[in-house]
Amino acid sequence: MRVEQHAGTRAEWLAEAVKHVSVRKLENWSIRARRDEQHAKAVRTGIVLSLFLLLLTGALLVGGRAVIDPLLQSAASDREANRVGEIVYTMPDGAFCRHLAFDNMTGEVTERAIEQCDQNIGKREHARSGFAWGSR
Repeated sequence: MRVEQHAGTRAEWLAEAVKHVSVRKLENWSIRARRDEQHAKAVRTGIVLSLFLLLLTGALLVGGRAVIDPLLQSAASDREANRVGEIVYTMPDGAFCRHLAFDNMTGEVTERAIEQCDQNIGKREHARSGFAWGSR
């Protein structure tokens, strides 16, 4: 009977060892499965975010142009209105001024009328004294 008792305790010990090993394998499998699920979730999240960014970029390219284009058109029309400048030369007598128009786009200079100068232009000293090197 002693052999049977000894065999019975060995069998119990072996059963406990197998059960303990199975629990460890089950825990390891569970940990690996959880890790794989988290990895799959991170990949899905990355794909969804990439698609969202792609959609947002497309919307900004199409919608942004629709919003910004009128602003650019108004700025271009303002520049177009101011593309012609005026050059004023004081005549030697200081009373009359010669007006020229300069087109910034073409570089063309056209002559306009000779008119009486404003009071502040006609009273400059170098207009009366003529040209002199180094004068201001």
